[in-house]
Amino acid sequence: MTKTISFRGVLGLSFAMLFSPAIMANEDLTPVEINTIVKEDIASAQIMAEMCPATIGKNAKFDANIKTLVQSYLADYADKSMTYEKIQSDSEYKLLLDEARQVAKETPKDEQQSVCNDVLNYQA
Repeated sequence: MTKTISFRGVLGLSFAMLFSPAIMANEDLTPVEINTIVKEDIASAQIMAEMCPATIGKNAKFDANIKTLVQSYLADYADKSMTYEKIQSDSEYKLLLDEARQVAKETPKDEQQSVCNDVLNYQA
């Protein structure tokens, strides 16, 4: 499956999931589907954490906002004992993370800058 969505689109979806918890309550989604969405969101956050320091510099507020986003995504995971550390060994997560890295590499620098600034200025 090839995704043609831009990095900004992926991250926009991540923010939409955070700001619209009703989406996660959609009865049409199975727990497996919800878990996949959570993994995609966490992968996007991880890519931002890897990429943005080169764009905006090392920033404690940015790091805290990424951590807040990851924790909010994990709250929707079916297995409530799942942690950021545990998800790193999940095979589906690894594939999603690789895909997100590739999309990020193909994203123009100005879009990367915009996304990084959005996270930096995020108010929980």
